[in-house]
Amino acid sequence: MGETIVTLEDLLAKTPMEFRPVVAQYGPALAAMTAAEFAAWLELLIAGKTWPAWQAVMDKLSDQPAILAAWDSVKDKWAEANEANARARTLAQDAAMAVLKVLLTVALAAVGL
Repeated sequence: MGETIVTLEDLLAKTPMEFRPVVAQYGPALAAMTAAEFAAWLELLIAGKTWPAWQAVMDKLSDQPAILAAWDSVKDKWAEANEANARARTLAQDAAMAVLKVLLTVALAAVGL
């Protein structure tokens, strides 16, 4: 069986619309992936696992030192921002749950339970 050649156009045609800008920008790295690697990469994006998805792209860009240097300069800040966002989201969810518990208590008291 022959080798499958993947073009940027092929990748774009098989990529969900919301991910096409990323594929267009990082197409050379994505085209360097095998079909299985690309499918795994899409699964990471769909699952919301952006950090490992970006790392998989960066692993394919060894011939692009400018992009790798930019990645190295921002990846730690990006990870910190993601962690801060996760903490803020958890705090907001906890606050909403506390308010809902109070409202439930008030509603139950109002109906005599």
